[in-house]
Amino acid sequence: MNAEKIGERVYADTSGEGKGNIGAIELPNFTVAVDSTISRKTALAFRSSLESKVQSPVRNLVITHYHADHTLGIPVFKDCDIIASNPYKRLRRTATYQPTLTFERTLVLEDEGLSVEIVHVGGHTKDSSYVYFPHEKTLFSGDIIFAKTFFYAGDRTFDPEVWSDALRHFLEMDIHKIVPGHGPLCDKEEIRTYLEFFDTTSSIMKKLVKEGASEKQVLRYNKFPAFYPEYREGIKKLAFVNWYRFYKKKERKTRKQ
Repeated sequence: MNAEKIGERVYADTSGEGKGNIGAIELPNFTVAVDSTISRKTALAFRSSLESKVQSPVRNLVITHYHADHTLGIPVFKDCDIIASNPYKRLRRTATYQPTLTFERTLVLEDEGLSVEIVHVGGHTKDSSYVYFPHEKTLFSGDIIFAKTFFYAGDRTFDPEVWSDALRHFLEMDIHKIVPGHGPLCDKEEIRTYLEFFDTTSSIMKKLVKEGASEKQVLRYNKFPAFYPEYREGIKKLAFVNWYRFYKKKERKTRKQ
């Protein structure tokens, strides 16, 4: 694991060794880490690399969402303030290491004229958040973006409409560089690719549900738009099943009204 300097004050490891990406923003008086990878070993390796390069001590760890590949390294940062959105505590209520600071919608960390914005958006999971560093126009997207690969949409709190709204919000932001939750560094072109796939797939899925298609029929449907290959077998099938169930549940609610 290597804290690669990708900007004046921004570091990241997107090698995949930690399963989930990890990064950091160095402010004048403290450094903010973003996510903690899938293990103490990889988190410690990143932190050691980071601390050999920054002047400011690591004081904060932001967790973008509750999945294991972003949280199992938290013990390495137990001396830090652990920051997460309010829903995180509900989704990880049995975890040993709980956030020391939570927020509803937005939390801003400020230091000598520089700021780090932490915003809860949902979509991938109910607690999904992103981290934005305006000074360098850099976004840590969490798992709202899996760069160059098919994304994971198997969480029980997955919401494709909220996810699409988050992507649209990203397009409105002044972003030059993105550290995704998984995959290599990217830019707004990746957001556009994701949004086109989400909007088209949601439109097709709503139509299939309205026509009374079964889950098996949806999985046999071969006209969904082309996208990146799967990083693990079954990821695409899981996404489409969850997508179908989301709109099926929504249709039932509409009928009851």
